[in-house]
Amino acid sequence: MTLTTRSLLISLSFLIASCGSISNERTSDASAVSTSASGAYSDVGVTSSNTLYFAYDKSDVTAQGRAKIRSLAKIINKEGLSVRIEGHCDERGTREYNLALGENRAKTVAELLVINGVSSSKISTVSYGEEKPVASGSNENSWSQNRRALIKTF
Repeated sequence: MTLTTRSLLISLSFLIASCGSISNERTSDASAVSTSASGAYSDVGVTSSNTLYFAYDKSDVTAQGRAKIRSLAKIINKEGLSVRIEGHCDERGTREYNLALGENRAKTVAELLVINGVSSSKISTVSYGEEKPVASGSNENSWSQNRRALIKTF
């Protein structure tokens, strides 16, 4: 094994290990937020368009998703609401990977809300990874429903 290959493998190992520790911290944060905020979150002022769906293994928001975010930002600002964005994934991938992907999805939505005028102090994010599916089953129909970001207001 060449020195370059060995260095690359070591770097990749550290990267994977660091992603796992970040995800585990987010899991603790998610539990803490869920426990402390139980009952505090609602969908007041937000319709069924408070859910954004993602392509497999992606955290990019589609044009349709950006339009939803613009509408939600107007409601959030008008009503003076705060939001929690929950990132979710389908069951494929490791727990750690899905927690990181769910976090990326939530943060992408948060950034777009800020771009559309929502104060960052009114936004919190949490990743549940694959832990809270809305559809059971191991098929594309179920997976597509579970790859989402949910915007909850309070």
